[in-house]
Amino acid sequence: RHFLCMACLSSRLTVFASRLAFRRSLGVSSSRAFVLTAPTRAMPAKPKAAPKGQQGLGAFLQKGVRMVDHIKVDVPTKEEGKDSSKPNSRVTGRKRVTKTEADLKKASEKAAKKPKKVGPSRHHERLMWDAGKQVVCGVDEAGRGPLAGPVVAAACVFPEDLVMASINDSKQMTEEEREEAFEELMANDAVLKSICVVDHHRIDEINILEATMEAMASAVDGLSTHADWVLIDGNRVPTPLTDRAEAVVKGDAKSVCIAAASVLAKVTRDRMMIEIAKEHPEYGFDGHKGYGTKSHMAAIHKHGPSPYHRKTFAPVKYMPGGSAYAYGAS
Repeated sequence: RHFLCMACLSSRLTVFASRLAFRRSLGVSSSRAFVLTAPTRAMPAKPKAAPKGQQGLGAFLQKGVRMVDHIKVDVPTKEEGKDSSKPNSRVTGRKRVTKTEADLKKASEKAAKKPKKVGPSRHHERLMWDAGKQVVCGVDEAGRGPLAGPVVAAACVFPEDLVMASINDSKQMTEEEREEAFEELMANDAVLKSICVVDHHRIDEINILEATMEAMASAVDGLSTHADWVLIDGNRVPTPLTDRAEAVVKGDAKSVCIAAASVLAKVTRDRMMIEIAKEHPEYGFDGHKGYGTKSHMAAIHKHGPSPYHRKTFAPVKYMPGGSAYAYGAS
């Protein structure tokens, strides 16, 4: 080891002497002292600088730049007065609308374009009053389509100055609303009303159309005051009333007096069917009121027709005792 150290020192002295001779040959003063030092470690190479125009995340952070200023991200916004638990729109410089909000907006715009439905009015009555007809009544029926039970018609005269907000087309009202309007009409003595019921036997005898016309004419005749003019819902006028009546298509949605008559006829018949249901609960008359629902048809095929079923209406007419059954058997 001692030998190696001496050899290394001798080598360094030789190098030092050669450098000193080289400096002298160049005329450099040798008065400056030279100090022999131990070799130093090489410094690590500096990393290459990023090309201009491409700055990394560190450069942005050193400059104090926030990334959100350069990158658009969806950030939920919380508006004052709104529950944070509910989903909000997310914004990216412009307001974004959710699909639900877009659908609601589209539906509201569509509804706004549609003309609003106007309830029954006194327009048809006023036309007759202006023409000199003092007593104008409305007529409507209930029960033309059912397979069982009666058909009921009602006539109603409304005083000119009477306003009853509960009156509307009976088909547009709930059962509770009809019941309430019915009681209000019956309790008001200023409203003239008459109700006529034609049972299922008469319907089978003269057919449903003639039975309906008969019920309407009888309801008008039953008023305590003679009607100068009659407004009838539908497109037909009963023969006895042709000289003082007119048909108003969808009149229960246009005329107040016809709408009132529709409520009287509908509620009267419904109450009758509820009583029939107590006598024959197996048919469910209190629910479908005699109309040909799926459950009603199933009950007819299971139990056969009841005494209140119309024998001229299918499917009863093709069953034993029906109007077409005896003809087919013969």
